[in-house]
Amino acid sequence: MMKRRALLILLASVLACQTPANAAEPAALPRSGMNGIWSGEQGVLWDTSVKPGQKPRAPFTPEYAAIYQEALDASARGQPKADPPAGCLPPGVPRIMASPFPFEIVQTPEITYILYEYMSQIRRVYMTGAAPAAMGLPTFNGRSTGKWEGATLVIETTDMNPLSVLDTTHLPTSDALKVTERLRLLAPDRLEATITLTDPKAYTEPWTVVRTYKRKQGEQILEYVCEENNRNPVQEDGSTGFIGAQ
Repeated sequence: MMKRRALLILLASVLACQTPANAAEPAALPRSGMNGIWSGEQGVLWDTSVKPGQKPRAPFTPEYAAIYQEALDASARGQPKADPPAGCLPPGVPRIMASPFPFEIVQTPEITYILYEYMSQIRRVYMTGAAPAAMGLPTFNGRSTGKWEGATLVIETTDMNPLSVLDTTHLPTSDALKVTERLRLLAPDRLEATITLTDPKAYTEPWTVVRTYKRKQGEQILEYVCEENNRNPVQEDGSTGFIGAQ
C-alpha cells in the first residue's frame, strides 16, 4: 500500500510539471511577433457575424436606426448615398481595419505605427502617454493610445470625424464614438482584432465584432494615390466601383 501511494504521488508530480497552469490557454506568443504585413480575412462589410446581404446586428438607438434605414431605402431605389472614400476621403477608424488592402504594424517603445496601403493612411498609437491634442478638430483616424495587457495590445481611439461610415452600406456612427481594439496573435501567421464600438448616441450598448488577419510574408505596402480616383470610381447610378489589380 505504501509503495502504491508513493507511486501515485510521483505520477501526480510528473503530470503537474508537464501540464500548464491553465491548459485552455496556449503559451503567449512574443509581442514583437505583431510586426509585419497583414491582410484581412472577412471582407469589407463591418458586421462579421452576419452573411453578406443580411442586416447588421447593430444595437441602434431609434434615431440612428432611422438614419441607417434611410440609407438602405435610398440604395433600394437605385440612388445610394455616396460612400465617402469614393471621393477620396479616408475611411477612418474603425473602418480602415476592414480594408481589403494590407497594412503593416511597426512597433517601437513609444509609438506603435499601423501603416495602411489603403489611401496611404498612417495611425500612430501612443504607448507611453496621451496622444497629442487634436487642436479642436476631429480627424478620420482619431487619437489613439495603447497599452499591453499580457500579450494583448489594447488600443483606445477617440475624436474621430463623424463623416466616416463603417462600410459601403452607410452604417453610421456619431461624434461620440470610442473604439477599443484588442489585438492578439492566434498563431505566428494569424492576428485577431476584437473591436468594440462604444457610442451612446448611435448605439444602446457597446457593439463588438471580431476580425482576423493573415500574415503576408514577403509582401510590401504599395503606393496608393487616391487623388487619381482610379480604383474606386463613382458609377453613373451613384454606387462605388472597384478596380482591382490588373
